[in-house]
Amino acid sequence: MSANLQELVSKYISARDKKAQIANEAKEKIAKIDAVLDKIEMVLLKSFDAAGIESVKTANGTAYKSTRSSYSVADWEATFNFIKSNEHWHMLERRVNKTAIDSYKETNGDIPPGLNSRFEVTLNIRRS
Repeated sequence: MSANLQELVSKYISARDKKAQIANEAKEKIAKIDAVLDKIEMVLLKSFDAAGIESVKTANGTAYKSTRSSYSVADWEATFNFIKSNEHWHMLERRVNKTAIDSYKETNGDIPPGLNSRFEVTLNIRRS
């Protein structure tokens, strides 16, 4: 093996380790800031609730309450039967499962009709 390739792999691992170190330090700093932000949000929400208000405009900015929603499937069969029987197809997203398609391609040599595929060659480096 050429010394040049060995040196490049070594430099890559060193740079990746430095990147990970910086990312971890940043995560720790961000976690501390997030804790402060959470405390301030809690005080503001309690103040809003106590005053019976939804928003406040100040010289420094506007704070307002909003509600975010998210949903996950607890019983796929019940959910799918509801969607199917009521024809609420708009409640579903149109996508295929990558792992299932990979498996199908490995078994059958090709992907199902109607799909596009894209493959990207990447270089991975592991520590010895």
